[in-house]
Amino acid sequence: MKNLLIIFILFTFIINAQEQSKSIKYEKDNYSIEYPSNWILNDSGESGTEIFLYPTNSESSDVFTENINLIVQNLNDTTITLEKYKGLVENQISEMLTEPKITSSEIENKGGLKSHQLIAGGKSGDYKFKTIIHTYLMNKQIYTLTFVTLYENYKNNQIESLRIMDSFNLIKN
Repeated sequence: MKNLLIIFILFTFIINAQEQSKSIKYEKDNYSIEYPSNWILNDSGESGTEIFLYPTNSESSDVFTENINLIVQNLNDTTITLEKYKGLVENQISEMLTEPKITSSEIENKGGLKSHQLIAGGKSGDYKFKTIIHTYLMNKQIYTLTFVTLYENYKNNQIESLRIMDSFNLIKN
């Protein structure tokens, strides 16, 4: 019985180690991000995104697939600060969603770089969504990394999605 327990613990440890090592690192000149091998990365620029990530084993309906996307915008207005952009993002959420609820909107320091981190929910059409947005300002560019999921799938997708978003790094040129 003792041997069976040891084998089970060892087997579980090996499986977890293999799962954790199956990540892919995507690198560009100015940023990098890591994601699990069971996610698909599209960098075709579709819908104005730099990258569009989504899981192969999505729990969402055929109508919507949870995703993480990155949009990079050049700033013509050099007076825009992260604090000002925070207000713009909050207003955008309020205009895009019906019954919007911003549960968190903070400017934090991540690896020596300030970022705006927002968590919000609301409805669009017949669906209720939850989103996490991380915004960075560097070299006159805004980097907006967004996770969007159906509200009922948020708890199941939150940990893995935050792990991906936390792996995002800007490379200072």
